[in-house]
Amino acid sequence: MKQLQPVIWMKGTFLSPQHLQAQDRFLEDTLRFQTESLSFQPWGFSKLRLNHEALTGGAVAIAEAIGIFPDGLIVDIPDSDAPPSTVQLAEFFEPDQNEIDVHLAVPSVRPRGMNVSAGAREFDTRYLAETAMLRDENSGLTEKPVQVARKNLRLLLGREAQKGVSAIRIARIRRTPAGLFQLDPRFVPPLLDFAASDYLTSIARRLVEILAAKSGLLSGTRRHKNLNLADFGSSDIANFWLLYTINSSFPVLQHLFETRHGHPERLFGAMLALAGSLTTFSTQIHPRDLPKYDHDNLSACFTDLDEKIRFLLDTVIPSNFVSLPLKLVSPHIYATALGDDKYLRNTKMYLAISAEMNEAELIVRTPYLIKVCSANHIDHLVRMALPGVAITHVQRPPSQIPVKLTYQYFSLNQSGPAWEAVQRSRNLAAYVPGDFPAPQMELVILLPEAV
Repeated sequence: MKQLQPVIWMKGTFLSPQHLQAQDRFLEDTLRFQTESLSFQPWGFSKLRLNHEALTGGAVAIAEAIGIFPDGLIVDIPDSDAPPSTVQLAEFFEPDQNEIDVHLAVPSVRPRGMNVSAGAREFDTRYLAETAMLRDENSGLTEKPVQVARKNLRLLLGREAQKGVSAIRIARIRRTPAGLFQLDPRFVPPLLDFAASDYLTSIARRLVEILAAKSGLLSGTRRHKNLNLADFGSSDIANFWLLYTINSSFPVLQHLFETRHGHPERLFGAMLALAGSLTTFSTQIHPRDLPKYDHDNLSACFTDLDEKIRFLLDTVIPSNFVSLPLKLVSPHIYATALGDDKYLRNTKMYLAISAEMNEAELIVRTPYLIKVCSANHIDHLVRMALPGVAITHVQRPPSQIPVKLTYQYFSLNQSGPAWEAVQRSRNLAAYVPGDFPAPQMELVILLPEAV
């Protein structure tokens, strides 16, 4: 229930806490009403980062979180708000449970009830009273104790009761067969800015790269009417419309990717427009088959749409390679899923690596220091100092690979025990020690038609 009636201030008013509280509620609810009226899904995170060291120790903790709760409450951890208490994960997992969702929660406002409590932290009021020493901002001299309301934030796991709270899902954590905990690299929380998710950013990057390659390929087949004008004959009508479709979407998606800023619905809308146009060339996917935007489940809707776009692009212009970014899932461990069967059938794989170090040093150190195996076995392999999948530097990568200037390419030996673990687990992980500053990696897969 919103409080949209302002307090009437007049001479002779006997000032009480209720007057100021009602005025605060009026201002907060008015701002929320305007924001919700003018913006689409104005809640989620603009920044979110969990503590990877805590996760290695079997706990979940927030390192940074900036965003807005569904009920309009603003949170800024750690600059303004204290992070919620760290939670041990083991006690929340059932014996046969492999993953669990984590929510950041705060009690909802009680319009006619108590919203502030003092003393020990309890999950029953929205705020906790605490005293802060504040200096006079005019003179900069006198300090006075002022009571302020600290947000009563808490982490909720799994099926913990969420009645009477405002909550946002912030992570999905998986337990490996070895009993270790890892973040699901594909999980995406509700966002205000898609750049807050490495997964969504990787989708945008990959799509921009694919569209650039497809545009170049189709442009190369055009005839030239003169030095500055391309020519299309009647037999080129399909290629003309396909190139038109790709070139219309490419600048929009490139702009979103390069600015790294925007509500995820903007990115989804641009992708949806591309997918809808591409269905013109397909007999298998109809526009009504395209997914709907789901702010509370961004991972599912973006993954589905991304897969459909790549399927449509590969149908009309078959691609000879796939590029999968490796993302940080725990300290020094980068991983990616191999969800499609075709990735493991008669393919050749290359690990592309970039780091802020000398190129020659990167080439020499990588085969000896970086270990490659499945995500399920990489921790055991590192602890026991066992060999992983052998990697060998490739001076000249195959011409089918769109080589990036700052990356070095290493071929994977697709045989041996470590590789068999990758095939069984259908994922690939790399251990990168601290010797490699700011590493960036991707797995490039040459498909059978290119091998």
